[in-house]
Amino acid sequence: MRKNEEPMFKTYDTLEEATHTQPRVTALLACQHNLMPASWHMPVSKSPFRYAVAVREENYTHALLEKHRSFTLNFLPFDHYETVSMMGKIHGDIEDKLSKSGLVVEGIDSNENVLLSASDFIYECRVCDTYKNGDHTIFIADVSNIHVNEKQSHKPMLFSGRGKYATVEETFTVPKRSIV
Repeated sequence: MRKNEEPMFKTYDTLEEATHTQPRVTALLACQHNLMPASWHMPVSKSPFRYAVAVREENYTHALLEKHRSFTLNFLPFDHYETVSMMGKIHGDIEDKLSKSGLVVEGIDSNENVLLSASDFIYECRVCDTYKNGDHTIFIADVSNIHVNEKQSHKPMLFSGRGKYATVEETFTVPKRSIV
């Protein structure tokens, strides 16, 4: 760093203190009829297709996942960000989040988890492993079915933290590299 110049980066000790944008695709996790916004999730295996979600132990959804060992991940388009945000502010053990959401149920999976009509796509998941780490439990699940809405919005909902939502402005398809 040059003399008399401000540092480019500020350093923080915790995630709560940091002010950075951390965009992640957001979904509504449904365990039975309870809905929880989920942005801490990711694929962990392609074959078999496995998906992981991290849920705080203090959340009502955590107890439901431990009991029922299954869930659906409903990936709603950006247009539903206000509903998803509201679902994070309601306690499922006190209020019926599904009713409050106003979302239409397309059906239920074989484990009685809801499939939401507004979703661009839905993963049906059956928990096969758990891993406790810090204040979250990671639920690793086999994805048994993938439901794809033929009329996808192509506007995924991204959560950036601190109540901020966004979507992608442009998408680009990079051609696959040909092997010579």
